[in-house]
Amino acid sequence: MSMHNRLRAMTIRRLGVGRGGQGSPAILHKITKGEYNPDTGNMEGAGSFDYQGSGLRINYTTFEYRDVSIVKGDYKLYLCPVLINGDDCPAPKIGDTVTFDNDVYKVINLEAWNASGLACGWKCQMRKG
Repeated sequence: MSMHNRLRAMTIRRLGVGRGGQGSPAILHKITKGEYNPDTGNMEGAGSFDYQGSGLRINYTTFEYRDVSIVKGDYKLYLCPVLINGDDCPAPKIGDTVTFDNDVYKVINLEAWNASGLACGWKCQMRKG
């Protein structure tokens, strides 16, 4: 097993909901705009999709609030790269929403953990509302 696969497996284990995991359930809500079909004159493929995953919420430290882009009440959410059913989690995008602890939060900024092209998770800056 390569080092990158081990990193991904460790992330999945630590951010998961099951045994040994510190994560909590998180629902990623993605809205797709779809594409215009000139034959029918309609937008096709548009819709809202929910993905049942898991993540870990961390508060920002006082030192991190010195960054102008971080507002009081924001927090970091580390998203697991796999869903609860075992499928790969789609990559979140800025503007997507996440339901975590029965509250809806918006992705303000994000940073992907990629080890040589292997998705190992995402660190998201979340804001309520």
